[in-house]
Amino acid sequence: MNVNARFFRMAAVCSLLSSVTTLLLIFLPEWFAPAPDFAARMARVHETAYQLRSWVYLLHPFLVFTAAMGIALALRLRAPGLAIAGIAGFLLWAFNEIGQQGLTLFAFDRWRLAWDGADAATREAIRINTHLYDGIWDGMYMVLLIGFAIGNACLGSALVAAGGLARAAGGFMLAACALTLALFFNELNLPLLPAAVLDWSYPAIQPLGRALIGVWLWRIARDADAH
Repeated sequence: MNVNARFFRMAAVCSLLSSVTTLLLIFLPEWFAPAPDFAARMARVHETAYQLRSWVYLLHPFLVFTAAMGIALALRLRAPGLAIAGIAGFLLWAFNEIGQQGLTLFAFDRWRLAWDGADAATREAIRINTHLYDGIWDGMYMVLLIGFAIGNACLGSALVAAGGLARAAGGFMLAACALTLALFFNELNLPLLPAAVLDWSYPAIQPLGRALIGVWLWRIARDADAH
């Protein structure tokens, strides 16, 4: 199967853009107002920084998955098993992250908008719905961590074996896998890393790694043009 160079170029752009969306997802919460109680949590839906982050959150998995598809297609002949397993992992991650944010934007945020004008009975229903939302969101989060770890482990290993710039990009993906596993075990109350390490390692690893992947995919597109 021949892959058009345009797809690799699009995947490269998506990967570069995903480094920007990653930074926005990390740092936009710094602009959120404090939410010490339930009413304040409901009011957050009116904040500009929150609204921006919500839509970035929905866009982000589409960008990352497109980049992952570019990696898998570029490595399909060199490491077909890892490419298939890797893209399956990223598909599991993307499906759950998109589902999470769709639930947030089109259900939870609508309950938040209704909160101010709601009567006592409706507010109680919103509280119950919010507890259900939190439980579903947490369950989907654990599943997406599994998918993200598998995707990064497989595609990262294939990239490392390819050498050159691919090896550097693959190293960042393997580091992202390790970080994801640490987050997973932290959720199980089995911390592998201190919270302070997780706080600085994510912004140090993910944006730069995705930028490197974008550069590598652009080179793949250039090589495809040459052929």
